[in-house]
Amino acid sequence: MSAKQNLITMSISELRAYVLQHRDDEEALQAYLDKVHDEKPVSRIHTPEENVSDALAQYLKPKQKE
Repeated sequence: MSAKQNLITMSISELRAYVLQHRDDEEALQAYLDKVHDEKPVSRIHTPEENVSDALAQYLKPKQKE
């Protein structure tokens, strides 16, 4: 199986390494950017009236490693 076939299954760090080694591979770069964008946490604006302690706890919780 070639690396091109694995772009979707690669982790962000694997894709990053691949893109750095294959700088002319636009498909790999796009797959990397898509994955980074998809895994980016969604922001939410809270109003002053809301209790944001749960949101803060979730934000400060350590992220799971791949």
